[in-house]
Amino acid sequence: MKRVGGREGPDSPLQRGDSGVAEKANLPLRRKAFFLCVDYFALCLFDFSRFLSRFAPPSWLFALFSGIGRALFHVRTGMRRDLLEKISEAMPELAAREVSRIGLQACVSATLPMFDLLVFGSRRREYAAGLSVQGWEHLEKAEAAGRGVIFLFAHIGAYGTSPAVLAHLGKPFTPVMFHPEDTPIPRSSAAIDLYGESLGCDPEGPVFWAGDDTVSRVREHLGRGRRVGIAFDVPGTCIVPLFGRPAAMADGIAHFACDTGAPVIPFSLLRGRGVLERRLTFYPPLAGPGCGERREDVKMIMREVAAAAESQIRSAPGQWMSWFGLWHWWKKAEELRAPGEVSA
Repeated sequence: MKRVGGREGPDSPLQRGDSGVAEKANLPLRRKAFFLCVDYFALCLFDFSRFLSRFAPPSWLFALFSGIGRALFHVRTGMRRDLLEKISEAMPELAAREVSRIGLQACVSATLPMFDLLVFGSRRREYAAGLSVQGWEHLEKAEAAGRGVIFLFAHIGAYGTSPAVLAHLGKPFTPVMFHPEDTPIPRSSAAIDLYGESLGCDPEGPVFWAGDDTVSRVREHLGRGRRVGIAFDVPGTCIVPLFGRPAAMADGIAHFACDTGAPVIPFSLLRGRGVLERRLTFYPPLAGPGCGERREDVKMIMREVAAAAESQIRSAPGQWMSWFGLWHWWKKAEELRAPGEVSA
């Protein structure tokens, strides 16, 4: 995959959070060994599954990946306990049985992005036949302004195939992502990213790696009326309400909206009942900058971003992969807030 840009600087609006090189270097030796094993396992699984996808029905692949997720949920008791506690604290209105169901689904969802890419690559016609699209008019209205579009998404459902899906629908976008080298599993991440690009992308910019020049590249891309995709569920330093508590999230999306005037369009690509059923939904654009004061505009946009993302997650909580990071974002917000300070 062609690399675009370098590493992210500490003062960039694209806050790195806990996914950068420094954080990876500081991992304890035991965790480094764990991630090394995970990396090689994921790479072997991807190569084997890619071969299998040539002749095996999608239901077989789904059974393989969902089985791995179910095994993790039942075998790793400490992880399961922590996960269910997070879900219960975020949605206290749910009964214990429902919380357990969502936790199991979340573990399965964490293994399915690889499956999504493989079945899109091997069964594209069937995938397209099972795809429904809602809210297309919201995207067309946003594009009419000619300032580009900022796609807001969370790591939910079949998000990994969204660049390829939208490229095939004639609306390619460039995702802003961490470089594989900046993740704990660089080998498998690089292989999966390269395969994902081969399925369809924006030829003018397949991906923007989070780096020192990412900000200027994104601004230039939007200035030419193109589309950029940025995930909400990335740790940062902007404090916003999320599931009833302050959470520290990255605020790059709000800065880009202020800098360029590009509308922010939330979207989701959720899985349906069938193995190849998908529902792509575009939501109404969020309100843009209002008062002209940069700090207040960023806070206002980030509140709307968080509310839109939480609404998507609540609609399909079992498909959200980032339950595992929620407590960290809450804890980070507590550390960043001064006594008596209110959230954004």
